[in-house]
Amino acid sequence: MVMAKTKKIIKETIGKGKTLLKKKTAKITKKSCPAAASKTAKAVKTAEEKIKTSKDICIDYPLNNDTVFCGHYCFRIGSLRDVPYMRVSVNGGPWQDCRRANGYWWFDWWNFQTGSFTLEACSEVDGKPVKTAKRKFKVAL
Repeated sequence: MVMAKTKKIIKETIGKGKTLLKKKTAKITKKSCPAAASKTAKAVKTAEEKIKTSKDICIDYPLNNDTVFCGHYCFRIGSLRDVPYMRVSVNGGPWQDCRRANGYWWFDWWNFQTGSFTLEACSEVDGKPVKTAKRKFKVAL
């Protein structure tokens, strides 16, 4: 059941990313601006590669644009594969180790203030480092 929920979230995230990439490339054509089209095509390819590499790990909570209302919060990270570790970074800060429990990775977050934040998770899959996309959320205490 844990794996099914994580797979569903990952599929939805990948689908949204591909849709946005297609819309962006549709706006720029080779006829209107060849240099921009080439640059955009390279950016799209890089973004697609990042989406592929991040499909093995996924931030379950907080949801994108979610609001946290308490002074303690626990991030939940899902993993489709058995990964050796999981780390999170809030607002580009230092990477901090998560703990494994009940089929997920967890990080207890304390002593934070009201404001907007971004969260990233990273791990290692098949010996290669992978990251999730940045997840935006807010805190309202």
